[in-house]
Amino acid sequence: MIKWFRIAVLLSFFFASVPGISQRVDESFQTNRWAYLGQVSLGYGFYLNGGDLLHTGFEGRALCFLNEHLAWGGGLAYTQFKPLEGLYGLALLSDFRWFPGAADRRWRFFGNVDVGLGAGGSRLHAGWSMHRPGLRTYAGGGFALRSSGTFRYTLECGYLYQNVQYRDNTPGRGWQVFQTESVMKYHFRRLQIKAGLLF
Repeated sequence: MIKWFRIAVLLSFFFASVPGISQRVDESFQTNRWAYLGQVSLGYGFYLNGGDLLHTGFEGRALCFLNEHLAWGGGLAYTQFKPLEGLYGLALLSDFRWFPGAADRRWRFFGNVDVGLGAGGSRLHAGWSMHRPGLRTYAGGGFALRSSGTFRYTLECGYLYQNVQYRDNTPGRGWQVFQTESVMKYHFRRLQIKAGLLF
């Protein structure tokens, strides 16, 4: 009986505190101080790169609004560059965004650039691993549409470059009892389309 009473007290405290938490989040966003952006991406390459021109990925960022028009932050980006071979890149990045319109507009355009360092690996090849970090850069622009409250839907397009280096240390086969190792260097260049949620 005492156990269920404690559970009831905790649940009542949680539901009573939710409106207050939501109010603080709304007030924080209205001061244009902090925001969070999650996106999924689809990219297309300019050249025949092993037959895999398309790539997919997802990204997450935390942005600090310096004023009504400028925001700076950082985040992580995961990109599946060659799905048939399982090659992916993971990057730690710094993001800068410019919002030219007023903060209270329903439609708000923006431009952004990000720079970071990335590493790579393979989901399908057990012997493939990261060789060394590589440069990642991105430049693009888009718009944010306010739906309700603090949420905005975002859509943008831009150009991505990422240098990823993989080490292949797959064990030898047949009469080769030694371990072979090679380094593969990729310079991925992609046009990207991103859709996400800013809150």
